Amino acid sequence: MAAGAYWRQIGADGRSTSVVRFCLRSCAMFFALLISAGTGVSQPTSQPTPLNSEEIQARVTASEQTQARIVEVARNLKDNRRLKNLTQEDREKAVQFVLGNMLFVLLHELAHAAIADLELPVLGREEDAADEFAIVRMLWVGSAFTRSVLADATKGWFFSARRDRKEGEPLAFYDEHSLDQQRAYQIICLMVGHDPNAMADLANEMKLPADRRESCKRDFAKASASWAAVLKPHRRQPDQPKVAIETIYGEGKGELAAMAQGFRTLRLLETVAGFTADDLAWTVPFTLEMQTCGNINAAWNDETRKLTLCYELAADFAELSRDFGKILVAKRESKGSVKSLKRSARPSFRGTRTSNGAHSRKYIAGTAGRDSVGAGSRAFKRHP
Repeated sequence: MAAGAYWRQIGADGRSTSVVRFCLRSCAMFFALLISAGTGVSQPTSQPTPLNSEEIQARVTASEQTQARIVEVARNLKDNRRLKNLTQEDREKAVQFVLGNMLFVLLHELAHAAIADLELPVLGREEDAADEFAIVRMLWVGSAFTRSVLADATKGWFFSARRDRKEGEPLAFYDEHSLDQQRAYQIICLMVGHDPNAMADLANEMKLPADRRESCKRDFAKASASWAAVLKPHRRQPDQPKVAIETIYGEGKGELAAMAQGFRTLRLLETVAGFTADDLAWTVPFTLEMQTCGNINAAWNDETRKLTLCYELAADFAELSRDFGKILVAKRESKGSVKSLKRSARPSFRGTRTSNGAHSRKYIAGTAGRDSVGAGSRAFKRHP
């Protein structure tokens, strides 16, 4: 299903059970694929190796288990302050949105880890390269879920920009990260470049002109070939040992306890750790952790060799889904809704946050003075 069609289907029926179940099945199948497929999903391939009956059954079983976990997580969030007023189906959508965005963030931070650990060359800004790493690897998998993850990540950046505009936050053109909308459009461009026919609806909805669609094809081809080339020498061979990647779920303090339990249930860190240890010949062990940080953050730290995702960041994504997901649905149900997403992403929207609110994304920083992500960190979104 094309990402554009995916957005329109949700917009046409804000409570569509079939759409929710499609998202959950796709999510579950992707995790089953990561668990069992090894390196085959992390690099461009022409024809996948046919699965035998046992492998098919194993993936079906893993898919069903993960689908049940997602439903369970949504049910357990029924008393969460941010989500308690939503129906079970809407909470399942929120879990899908949060999971997709957190997976994108995790891959972005893994790019920083790979660049540092494997001494990969970076031509240009490292933050742009990290986004590209996450996008390309998702597109290499090429499943319905990875497309929905990228669609959710795109919406996450648009929603963030919309919130910044609403709160009057200034744009930080000097920042090492691209502006929120630029990061969103980069995802869209590479999706369109990867499969112009399947993404035609998305390109039309975002009003990408024909010449940009052509250049997006070149952009994807270069990005895909470049990442394949720099990663090729570091692919783990069958006779090479796997690096030890520790996974830690810290305590979710206060209202973040349910969020922490949700990620333990979903086994996000274990899944990605197993996949990346199988895929690349990392030189030194490292840690993937989720923690209560006291701020909204995600970062890779070269000194501690820890990749930290903060529960506050997941909660922030939940708030974005709650506050702006419904606006997107309402606009799509109104006259002229085909233009709603484009309007919500006009260039005047703010791409950074500098307020001092408790949940301001100003704190996605990884700068000195943080409890769990200090000096030496490479962060998902750095602000002054």
